[in-house]
Amino acid sequence: MDKQRSFRHALLAVILGAFGMSGIALAVDEIEPNHPIRSAQPLSLAGGVVAGNAGTAVTAGGAMVNGIIGNLTGSEILDVDFYSFQGQALDVVTIDIRGMGGVRDVDTILYVFGPGPTYQKLRENDDCNRDPPDPGSHPFDSCIINFSLPATGTYTVGVSSYPLFLGNGGIYTSTMGANANGDYTLVISGVTLPVQQINIDIKPGNSALAPVNPKSRGNIPVALLSSSEFNALDVNVASLTFGATGNEPSLSRCGKNGEDVNGDGRLDLVCHFENQLAKFTPGDLEGIVKGTTADGRQFEGRGLLKVVPAKRQH
Repeated sequence: MDKQRSFRHALLAVILGAFGMSGIALAVDEIEPNHPIRSAQPLSLAGGVVAGNAGTAVTAGGAMVNGIIGNLTGSEILDVDFYSFQGQALDVVTIDIRGMGGVRDVDTILYVFGPGPTYQKLRENDDCNRDPPDPGSHPFDSCIINFSLPATGTYTVGVSSYPLFLGNGGIYTSTMGANANGDYTLVISGVTLPVQQINIDIKPGNSALAPVNPKSRGNIPVALLSSSEFNALDVNVASLTFGATGNEPSLSRCGKNGEDVNGDGRLDLVCHFENQLAKFTPGDLEGIVKGTTADGRQFEGRGLLKVVPAKRQH
C-alpha cells in the first residue's frame, strides 16, 4: 500500500504541476473518525504560486488528502468522510477526486456543505464525465469545478460511495446497497490563504522608536521574529518586501543563519532593506514587511518607526 501511495504522490505532483499548482503540499492521510459531519477533519491549506493576469503572481491555496471509504480488504462497510477548510467569499474553488486505480477502486460522490450547525448542502457531483478524460482519473471519479464560495467561513467537503447520497447536515438519504469501499485522493484548490500576522523589530537593539532618514543611502535592518506559530527561518527570502506600504521591493540581503534577537529561545531572521527604496515620507509611523513562507503562506508584520524631520535630512 505504501508503494501505491508513493506512486500516486509522484503522479499527482506531475498532474498538479501541469496545472500550475506545484506549490500545493504533499498529501496528508485521512484521520478517522471524520464523521458525522460535525467531526470533519480540518485541513491545513498550503499555497502555490500560479500565473495571474498580465503575468502577475497570485497565491492559490489547496490541500491533498489520501482517503479510504470503509476499508481496502475484507467485507465492505458503510462509511462517509468529511473534511473542513476555511474559505473567503468569492474564492473560486475546485474539488476533485483522483482515483487512479488505487488498491480498491471506488465510485465516489462529492458534496460541499456550508457552515454549521445546519450544514446546508451547496453542491453535489457523482461522475465528473470530463471530455477529454482528466489525467489520472477514472470515469466514475467525481469533481466540483469552479465553485464560487458565497461567504467567508468554514466549508465541509463530503466524500461518499455510490449510491450513498447525502442531504443537508450530511445525513444519509438512503443506505440501500451503499457499502462500496475503496481509496481515493481528494484535491482542493483555489482557496485564498489568510495572511498571518507576525511580529517584527525595526532596527533591533534600539530601545526607542527606530529613526529613519528617507534620504539616507544605507540599509534598514528588520528582524522577523519567530513564535510558536511562525518560524522565521521558513521564510521565502526572495518574496520579502518592506516599506511604507509593505509592497516596496527594497530587499538587500538576509542573514544566512538565524539569531535570537529578543531572547525568547527561538531563532529569528534579520534582513536588510535599502532605505531609499522603502519610500518612507514624513508622517509615516510604521514600516510593513510582507512575504511568504516556503510552503506559500502569506504573512505580514508591522513595526513602529520615526521618520527624521525634513529639516534634519541633510
